[in-house]
Amino acid sequence: MSYSWSQVTGGYRASFQVDFAPGTFVYRVNPFMIQLNPLPALTSDLAEFGDITSTNVIVVGKEDHFILAGAVTAFRSLTIFRAVYDTRRIIRIEMEQPDIHPDEKPEETVILEGTDWRELLFQYADIAAQKMGAKPISAEKNLTGYCSWYYYYKDVSEEHMLENIDALAKNRSPYAAEYVQIDDGYQTFQGDWLDQCDEWPVPVREVAAKIISHGMKAGIWLMPTTASTQSRIFREHPEWFVKNEQGIPVTQVAWGPDDQWGCLDATIPEVREHIVNIFKTFYSWGFTYFKLDGLYFGLQRGIRKDPGATPVSAFRLLLKTIRDAVPDAMIMGCSEPLLPCVGLIDNGRVSNDTSRYFRAPNQPSNAPELCNCSIIDAFHLSMANFWLFDRWFRADPDSMMVRQDNAYYTRNQAKISVLSGIMSGVALTSDHLGTINPDRNALLAKAQDIRMKNARPMRSIANQWPMEFEGTIDGKHAVALINDTDTLKTWTLAELNLPEICTDLLDEKKVIHEISIDPGDAVLLMEA
Repeated sequence: MSYSWSQVTGGYRASFQVDFAPGTFVYRVNPFMIQLNPLPALTSDLAEFGDITSTNVIVVGKEDHFILAGAVTAFRSLTIFRAVYDTRRIIRIEMEQPDIHPDEKPEETVILEGTDWRELLFQYADIAAQKMGAKPISAEKNLTGYCSWYYYYKDVSEEHMLENIDALAKNRSPYAAEYVQIDDGYQTFQGDWLDQCDEWPVPVREVAAKIISHGMKAGIWLMPTTASTQSRIFREHPEWFVKNEQGIPVTQVAWGPDDQWGCLDATIPEVREHIVNIFKTFYSWGFTYFKLDGLYFGLQRGIRKDPGATPVSAFRLLLKTIRDAVPDAMIMGCSEPLLPCVGLIDNGRVSNDTSRYFRAPNQPSNAPELCNCSIIDAFHLSMANFWLFDRWFRADPDSMMVRQDNAYYTRNQAKISVLSGIMSGVALTSDHLGTINPDRNALLAKAQDIRMKNARPMRSIANQWPMEFEGTIDGKHAVALINDTDTLKTWTLAELNLPEICTDLLDEKKVIHEISIDPGDAVLLMEA
C-alpha cells in the first residue's frame, strides 16, 4: 500500500485509501494512558461520533483482513492516525506528524496487512522496539513491590511508611516485596523533590537505609518534567520553564492543592544539571528504583531555549539525562507517551490509576481517587495494551488490590486485579501486609508465582471489553476468564481450546467440561 508524506503548515501529513464496509473494527491507542473515553480499544461503527483517532498505531479491518498503520520511531514527533468515515464506511487512513520541521525527515512508519489483528500488533511492537533501541528485557521473574498510595494517598506519613516496611520485612511469605517505594507525600511541593514536608521529620535517606537493611530495594516517586508554581524551584528559577510568546511560563491545571504546574525546559543546560543532581542525590542515598509520574506534562507546547527542539525531542533529552545519571537503576515511566519512552525506561505504566473501588461510579464524592479510577478500568486499559508487554518495556498495570481492609471490592473482584499482575509480570501491591488476612495474602502471592506469557484477547468483539484471554504458563496453553458483567457467564472448556479437565489456578479447583462464573469474578484455567 503506497503513500507519501507531504509538508504542511505545522508538520507532515499523509494518507492512503481503503474501503471497509460497515462493521469494521478499529483498534486505537489513547495517547497518554489517561482513559477519559470509556469506549473499548476495539470499536466499530462509530461514524456518529466522528472519525476515530489513535496515537502511534491504528488497526482497521474485518473478519480475516486487517491493515495496521504504525509509527516505529518517535524521536521528534508523535504520529497521529485517523480512520476517516464516509457513511459508515472507512475510506482512508490519515497520518499526521505535527512536530516535524520543514526539510526534516518524517518519523518512520509501517503498513502491515494480515488476517489476525493481534499478530499485526505484535509484529509492529517488535519493529518499533528495534527501531527505538529497546533494551533487552528479562522477564523470567515477576516483579514484586509495595507502594503506599492506594492505602494512604496524600495523607501518607513517615510513620505509616516505617510501619509498612516492618510489616513487609516480617511477612516475606507467601508474598515477598522486592521493591519498596516512597510515594507522593514526602516532598513539600511538586518539583522540590529534595525538600521534605513536616510529615517526614527523618531524612528519606534513612528510610531508604531501613528498606535496604531488610533485604529490599528502595524506590522513590517523583515527577521530573514539571513543578508547581508554588514550589521553590519555580519561584527561584522561572526562566527554567517552557514559556509562551510573552515570555511567561506556560502552566497546566493538574491535581492537588498546588495544581498549577509548569514544564521544565530540558534544552537548558542548567535544568539538566538540576535533574542530574536530584537523581544522583537520591541514588547516593540508596534509591535504585525511580517512578517517574506525570511524564506527559513534559510534552508541553511552547518556547524552549533550543528553537530546533520539539516537545518530543526535549522530552527524550530529559529521559536520557535521567538514564545517564543513574544507568543501573530501574526507571519506571507513568502517564507516559509510550513510544517516545522506548529504549529509555525499564518499566512503563500501561493503564490509568487503579483505586480501592472495583467500579468508579461507586466512589463517594470525597474519595481521593480520580473519577475514572477503578480496578476494572485499570485492568481493561492494561490488557488493551497486551501487544507491547515485554516488547517495549516491562508493562506495569498499576498496583494490585487484594486486601480486605480499607477496600471496597470483594475477594472475587480482587482476583481480576491479581490477573493484571499475572498477565503483565509486574505484580506490585499497595496492601498493608501487617493487616491483610491470610486468604487475601495467598491470592496476592499468585501474581508473584504465576506468569501468563504472550497474553492476548481470544475474540474480536467490537465495543466490548474482552472477557477471555489466552497465553501460556510454563509452556502450556492457559486461559483467563473475567466476568465484569452483571450476569452469570458460562463457557465450555472445548470452546476455549482447553482439555476436558482443567485446574483453576487462582482457587486451585478442578474444572470439568464447563465453567460458570458469577458477576465480578475471574478464573485462570490450565490443563490439570
